[in-house]
Amino acid sequence: MRLMHAKNIHYSIGDRTLLHIDELAIHRSDRIGLIGENGEGKSMLLHYLMGELEGVQDVRWYGTRAYFKQLHSSTGNVSGGEFTLQELDRVFQEQAELLLLDEPTNNLDWQHVEAFEKRLLHTRQPFVIVSHDRQLLDRLCTTIWELKDGKLSIYKGNHEDYVAMKKVEQDQQQQSYEAYTKEKKRLLERARQKEQQAKGMRKPPSRMGNSEWQLHKGKAKGKQQKVERVTKVIQERLDRLEQVDKPYEEAPLTMEHQHLRPIHGTYVMTAKSLTAPKPNTSLYYIEQLELLNGKKTAIVGPNGCGKTTLIKQLLKEHHPIIWTSQARVGYFSQTLHSLPKEDTILSFIEKDSPLSSSMIRTILGRLHFYRADVHKSIDVLSGGERVKVALAKLVTGDYNILVLDEPTNHLDIEAIEALEKLLIAYNGTVLFVSHDRRFVDRVADSLWTFQDNTVHMFQGSLSEWKEHVTNPPMQDEATYDLLTLETKLSELISRISVPAPGDDSDQLEQEYQMVLAKIRQLKSK
Repeated sequence: MRLMHAKNIHYSIGDRTLLHIDELAIHRSDRIGLIGENGEGKSMLLHYLMGELEGVQDVRWYGTRAYFKQLHSSTGNVSGGEFTLQELDRVFQEQAELLLLDEPTNNLDWQHVEAFEKRLLHTRQPFVIVSHDRQLLDRLCTTIWELKDGKLSIYKGNHEDYVAMKKVEQDQQQQSYEAYTKEKKRLLERARQKEQQAKGMRKPPSRMGNSEWQLHKGKAKGKQQKVERVTKVIQERLDRLEQVDKPYEEAPLTMEHQHLRPIHGTYVMTAKSLTAPKPNTSLYYIEQLELLNGKKTAIVGPNGCGKTTLIKQLLKEHHPIIWTSQARVGYFSQTLHSLPKEDTILSFIEKDSPLSSSMIRTILGRLHFYRADVHKSIDVLSGGERVKVALAKLVTGDYNILVLDEPTNHLDIEAIEALEKLLIAYNGTVLFVSHDRRFVDRVADSLWTFQDNTVHMFQGSLSEWKEHVTNPPMQDEATYDLLTLETKLSELISRISVPAPGDDSDQLEQEYQMVLAKIRQLKSK
């Protein structure tokens, strides 16, 4: 049963057509995920269907609907997360026959996102949801709408099914492209041969005399006209040959990280007795914290626990926070620092970067800045594009440690996946905060988890941590930590006794004293 039916969806601003969809329908059983790159018009499509845009709209509704509009800021003294929860409660309480949800999980932490997922899973209400959260789209949706260049493509299944079908489409386009280029090459070669044959008929063979050629000329002319007719037919076939574009193919990404200044030692940062005061109490107290060299460490925890506060505190580099002397830290914050508006994307990224121009262009291509796009002025870029430029500057910069605070905010799914690949290929150390669960699970191999107003360190991915929490190891944790520390102490004693080339003796001694203190502390307990 239909709940909405629309025809001739068309919307333009100036000479740019933003929506051009012949027909669209929503049925009672639909659970639809609406996706597309930033700026494609996903929110605009919902506004159009709701009758909120100027112009004639042929949209018919056959049931009630509740609409959650994308939130761009908090209201009054209420935080973004609190206001989102209030608005979601309002939408669900309306008991409408259809839900239209535009980025409803923005500003929500993992616990609230998972609670929202469960709520939608257990409701019978059909919905259309705009989201960049791939895990949410996989768990909730049975249909994906992809908006691209103003047109809508419909795929059955969840986001994972959509990705598989897009891969099939790309493979089919590649096969069509190869068949097209092969046939075009064959016809061009055939036309060239006929042209050469026709040219040869216009002059006498070397062994034929002039008088003999005059007698033979009439007969040759007939043959020449026949060859020219064949050439014309070949040219017509070339003209009718439907052009097939080559599908976009990512250039291989082998990051040139020889430029990274090496860091010797197990830890790039150590800290003790960290606290962040707030009225009448403290936000957290962390007895010991260590950032492992070469690891991608994610800081996870609920909204308001102090993730951003901790990052800012660590970057101040004052006692008791000690960064290795070899550290060169690049920082990305939620509030973007002003970028040089007069620069082009390429000139800004190339400035002071040790990477080659071709590698920089490859990285920009991964972030969907193609060909002439790299010469755009930063001044004309959207918010999401500026985020990508800032991230590209860090990944290509002269840094061996990246600290990223919510780098996936304002990015569409394709840009998030591109950033994942860049960070996985990055050989330096990464410390980051993100609310994107799949992004964290794919990138992080180490976690700092906020629990009970402190931070616990875990070596492993998000999936491994969840398994650890659900099914904790039988071995006593204190015994396990003691064995690990004693093994580490033996390693350090060996390295101090016979230092390897490049070892920092002061740092080794510092690590030795720290591990020894931990062992004593555990034994005293």
